[in-house]
Amino acid sequence: MSARNRTLRTVIAALVALPVLSGCATRVRSDFDRDAVFSQYDSFDWLAPPVRASEEELRADPEGPFARNSLLDKRIRAAVTSNLRARGFQYAEDGSSDIRLNYHVTFSDKLVGSGSDFGYSSYYRRGSFSSGFNWSVRQYKEGTIIIDVVDRAKDQLVWRGWMVSRNRDGNYDEAEINRAVNQILAKFPPGR
Repeated sequence: MSARNRTLRTVIAALVALPVLSGCATRVRSDFDRDAVFSQYDSFDWLAPPVRASEEELRADPEGPFARNSLLDKRIRAAVTSNLRARGFQYAEDGSSDIRLNYHVTFSDKLVGSGSDFGYSSYYRRGSFSSGFNWSVRQYKEGTIIIDVVDRAKDQLVWRGWMVSRNRDGNYDEAEINRAVNQILAKFPPGR
């Protein structure tokens, strides 16, 4: 195979792999109120746990916002509380906190396609040319964890951080939750 053919093969493989690889990446983002003074916040507590509005809503979408999962609730609250305490925030159980926290978890089914076998050969002496390309599509779960920070005095959302990642089985174990929470809260407070 000539150097030109090898280069062409490498470029084609890279172009096809780029969308596939970008679909695998964990994405962490945040947004915040530019008018909020984050330096004034030093204590926190939690809003009520997220629950479904009705049994009818639960039947219509049994996996949506991780319906009434007390294990997940306990793990996320522990991870967030531990992270914020380690950074000097105080947990205020008496309702006197500066900020209130909430979270959301969602899962959605996604499809990813991948191509392979860019093998081709040319036998110019024999006058033949062959090429091959295989395409496959796989389904996976994509999970999103959102953490909200609400200014208690204004009762307004002042910061939101979220992480979108591939999830094997539509569940999060303790290690995955700790990793996700630490990556999300690394962006809080903004400008830190």
